[in-house]
Amino acid sequence: MTDHPERRVPTLMDVADRAGVSAQTVSRVVNGQGPVAARTRARVMDAIGELNYVPNRLARGLARQRSLSIGFATNDISLHAPSQLASAIEGAARQAGYSLIVTIVAGYGLAAVTHALRALRERQVDGALINASLSPGDAHEITARFPDLPCVFMDVPPSAGVPGALLDQALGARLGADHLLNLGHTRVACIDAPQGAVAEQARLRGWEDTLAARGLSLVARAAGDWSPASGYAATQTLLAGGVPFTGLLVANDQMAVGALRALWERGVNVPADVSVVGYDDTAESALLTPPLTTVRQDFPLLGRRAFAHLHALLRGETHPPTLSTPELVVRASTAPPPGPERQDVQAALRTLMAALTRS
Repeated sequence: MTDHPERRVPTLMDVADRAGVSAQTVSRVVNGQGPVAARTRARVMDAIGELNYVPNRLARGLARQRSLSIGFATNDISLHAPSQLASAIEGAARQAGYSLIVTIVAGYGLAAVTHALRALRERQVDGALINASLSPGDAHEITARFPDLPCVFMDVPPSAGVPGALLDQALGARLGADHLLNLGHTRVACIDAPQGAVAEQARLRGWEDTLAARGLSLVARAAGDWSPASGYAATQTLLAGGVPFTGLLVANDQMAVGALRALWERGVNVPADVSVVGYDDTAESALLTPPLTTVRQDFPLLGRRAFAHLHALLRGETHPPTLSTPELVVRASTAPPPGPERQDVQAALRTLMAALTRS
């Protein structure tokens, strides 16, 4: 029986020989550093493809005294925003020659983020993106605790004064509230998110400030945890409270899914009886019944901007914080409030449901 020798893994020198260039030229092409003529670069890339050459990431990292990996500390990756951000960051990092290590932040606040960053530091990441709610003071404390770890913050107030790639949450909230008010709604309720979340605070404040500017206030409020199930339960709480409302502002689209289900079960027509505005514009929002009016946030763009910011920090460059602007997407879940006759019918239905609940 003849033993077959193992196939040798191609090296950088093999690529250089095949392309007819120096090893230094191949290294510049692979690492994206230094000038290389377009024709020469094409020869090197052809040789890499022909030989199926895979650069040695560890050796490249050691040469630069870096791991060529970055960390992403984020809340529940099953939620829409974290998953979209992770995908965009991974793509941008890969193009720049970095790998991405994701760790989940369990909870809110300084202690939870510190624990996650320590786990990333043990993996020898070169820098970290932090998609977890922090107050300005806690964000500054993080930079003090990890002075050798470049960090970009993605969920802090714009006034925090730390490196950040952020969304204008307050503006998005104002867009949603203004839309309902301009349709004629004066009795507006809301479903906000867990207390302590920066996004929750900014969206709630945006709603309240917009209503106050028109001499109004929220007529009822319930909280969820960003999930559809919590939106369903929060809507049931609002309906059981007996306070009539014709407009409902929801802190994210996933909770709005639950809200639509709860309203449908109670015989509340959307938008004839209650108009619903979500937040985020998930892929499913346009396919709901009815299609959901919502505030669109470009999470892929935010993820790319966040990585670009961190990449600049890793190169020793300064990079001012960026603030991405949301936009309102109007669909069929919003309409002018119902007239007096329909409101009377709904009031009778609420009384009946309350009686059935008590019995």
